[in-house]
Amino acid sequence: MAVALIAGAVAGGATTYLRDDSSSDAGSASATTSVSAQAQSRLPLQDAIAAVDSAVVQVQTPGGLGSGVVIRPHGLIITNNHVIEGASGDEVLVISADKRRVPATIAATNPAKDLAVLKPKGSVGEGVDLASEPDGALRSGDQVFAIGSPFGLQGTVTVGVVSAVGRASDSGMRMIQTDAPINPGNSGGGLFDLRGRLVGVPTSINSPVPGNVGIGFAVPANQVRIELENVR
Repeated sequence: MAVALIAGAVAGGATTYLRDDSSSDAGSASATTSVSAQAQSRLPLQDAIAAVDSAVVQVQTPGGLGSGVVIRPHGLIITNNHVIEGASGDEVLVISADKRRVPATIAATNPAKDLAVLKPKGSVGEGVDLASEPDGALRSGDQVFAIGSPFGLQGTVTVGVVSAVGRASDSGMRMIQTDAPINPGNSGGGLFDLRGRLVGVPTSINSPVPGNVGIGFAVPANQVRIELENVR
């Protein structure tokens, strides 16, 4: 799939990054038990949203804006590399859910995975937990929700399902596909499950027109964990 930044015209069928540039048996029994336990720990949708929304921040650079998520327990922020690409260490501003404006430094970048880690110079909200299983133990049809700053509208929540797990990106990385609407400004924000865990970081969409048509992609949480461990 061709990759293009959202700043220009969108080519038909292109995969588009979502920075907003407009603003500065025994085995079967075990599996069944595991699925049952997960179902019991799921929260009602509104409760799951309330549990994580304070951890999602807006990330601003001179080149545009995107989103980020504060991760427990160290308070580091995960975002997309293309959100902060081109910015120097003193040009990143994080806006918390309660509108505090906190500068942040770029602690790590991984362009191949389109991930970056930020260190805020102050508190920007309580963090969330990462899903611990590969691909967050997601299955097609599982309900998920995204929180971010599409078109600069901070704290926007959209809801959908997992369309597929393990979609190969251009770099060969496994991605989560979802129909939860994601748009420019959602990049680097959170894709969450109903257990209130970060399962992915929305990165791109596949669309023949500018904007979302229900085919979005997120970097899975296991890749996020690797980047965070490299910083600590």
